Amino acid sequence: MRKRKAAVVGMGVAILTLSLATIGVAQEESSAVVQGRMRKLGRGIANVATAPAELIRTPELVGRREGYLTAMTVGVMQGAWRTVLRAVAGIYETATFFVEAPPGYEPIFHPEFVWQHGAWTE
Repeated sequence: MRKRKAAVVGMGVAILTLSLATIGVAQEESSAVVQGRMRKLGRGIANVATAPAELIRTPELVGRREGYLTAMTVGVMQGAWRTVLRAVAGIYETATFFVEAPPGYEPIFHPEFVWQHGAWTE
């Protein structure tokens, strides 16, 4: 009976020690790292949610550059492809937000969001 109590107390002490060590490591992380991770997570979620907007954005940009007949053909196809790419990039960034890949938590798809800074950008 005493051995069992000693084992339980020992396990409790071990768990407490590991928990305190984890908290100490978490507090040592710089705020830049935490901000990078949160930015990557938010960007991933936003890109998954707004990926279909590429079906509107891309033909509009192609239409401004090359004319609206091109926008209705090539632009729609490019928009469909960019929708898939943005959704996959968003899923990747959401799943790996805790990993600094690429370095500095940079976006893997540009522009970072469908409507960067509230304007139509390329």
